[in-house]
Amino acid sequence: MFITISDVLNMEGFEDVEVLAGETGLSRRVENVYFMEVPDIYAYIDQNGLLLTTLYPVADKPEHIETLIPKLAELNLAGIAIKPGRYVAEIPTIMVEQANELGIPLMKLPHGANLSTLTNQVLTKFLDVKTSLLEFRNKMHQQLLELLLEGTDVNKFVHSIASLVNAPVLLLNNDFEYVGSSLHNEHKISIQHKAYNSDASKSTFSVQVDDTVYDKNDLFIQCIFAGGNDYGFLVILLEKEKNLTEDLIIAIEQASFIIAFLFQTEQTLLQKERNHLSSFVRDIFHNQYTSQTEMIEKAKVFRWNLQFPLVLVSIKTNEKDSEKKLAIFHKMLDSGLIEGSASKMVDVPIENCKVLYINDSLVCFISLVSEKNVRKKLQNLGDTIVTLFEKNGHLGVSISDTVHHFNQMKEYYDNSTLVFQVYKELLQKQSYVHFYGDIGLFRLFHYVDNLYMLEDFVTEKLGKVFEYDKKKNTNLLETLKYYIKNNTNVQKTADDMFVHYNTMRYRINKLKELGIDGEDGFELTEISLAYQLHRYLQLKKG
Repeated sequence: MFITISDVLNMEGFEDVEVLAGETGLSRRVENVYFMEVPDIYAYIDQNGLLLTTLYPVADKPEHIETLIPKLAELNLAGIAIKPGRYVAEIPTIMVEQANELGIPLMKLPHGANLSTLTNQVLTKFLDVKTSLLEFRNKMHQQLLELLLEGTDVNKFVHSIASLVNAPVLLLNNDFEYVGSSLHNEHKISIQHKAYNSDASKSTFSVQVDDTVYDKNDLFIQCIFAGGNDYGFLVILLEKEKNLTEDLIIAIEQASFIIAFLFQTEQTLLQKERNHLSSFVRDIFHNQYTSQTEMIEKAKVFRWNLQFPLVLVSIKTNEKDSEKKLAIFHKMLDSGLIEGSASKMVDVPIENCKVLYINDSLVCFISLVSEKNVRKKLQNLGDTIVTLFEKNGHLGVSISDTVHHFNQMKEYYDNSTLVFQVYKELLQKQSYVHFYGDIGLFRLFHYVDNLYMLEDFVTEKLGKVFEYDKKKNTNLLETLKYYIKNNTNVQKTADDMFVHYNTMRYRINKLKELGIDGEDGFELTEISLAYQLHRYLQLKKG
């Protein structure tokens, strides 16, 4: 609710006022009234002001008259009303032309107009409007407070806001991702947001509900902010061609404070639940439960259908800053995307999935319904988690072997952390998804602290192959890999590498010349070990 130039012209005392120019600006907002008593009036007025004048201070200064309206336009003045007669016979033509060009309403006051009376009329209207706004604000605050005291949650509150403002309301998170709305579930809602860090004015935002698109002129967006934290945005979908009212702005501002409080309350309760859940899992890890049945019953307190068999999917980030790392994990937890993806991709009820923060990583416990194709499903889940949160940096995903009894949970959790230790350097370069069961000998190599001793062994067994490949620009090492993999079967090795049998015979003979004896079983075992050590050391070097 605010006053425009059009509203002023409809007030008592302004009936005979004539608009000479700038009709396109009649919807300009008026927030104050000023008299022009000095030539340099510009330092004494603010934007959205209405200037009343006889032009007395500049009547004999043509150069000031020519620059008056352009300078007022720079200050975003709402309009100017001039009373001609005593100091200027008529309003100068140059001012009319400038007002039309700049869209500044230029009004001619009648000879009998009293500037003080007109000012009082406008100021009285201002007072009435402000009083109405305060009354509306108090009324809205009371209604919203009553909703809060009734024990409403965020979802119900969004529906209540929509009823109060008589418009659909959307709730978005800080990344402009859809969280909920007052609309029915059958509506298809999509959010389009593109930000330009270098030029915020070019950022675009739109909402599509079914076939209707709302652009920035059809939306009112209110930030939800409290206690130094951003919780997201309330988005109001306005009817086409419908102007934003002051009442609606006040209602949404009031609502944003209440909904921020609801978010804070929900997050506090959620964090307490997470702390209790973490304590529960730590008790399991520390053998505080002697009965699997007792443990399963306790899990139900956390709405967790803990059953066996289960797998542990652990997630680690390459972020080294502790606060930033914790913020990333909290964001991942709050999103609910990990549980949702696990439920969908592993084909289990969402109650079978529980995610919590343990020792610098997230762990998703998934109780399996069936072990059929479970490896493929878990691989897809790991890849999906990496994709969903890739903008937060590199993620390492470690997948345990299948746990069949609660006494194995701590052991299999420790195994997943070993994967992180083995691939520690790789995580700084890229994201990965690895199963504990696939790291093989690496789980043993990891416990050898003297890497120089390992490198010496690799050089002893494979050094001549390295030198030959480097000198001749060949890749006999890859041939050796397939040769070992195929249990020294030359034909299968040739087939796997898509080369002719005779070509492979030549390569195998060259390996023999370099000390690789495939006929001595013990020697071949050491060469295979050296090759695995080489892969491990390359991984350690990133």
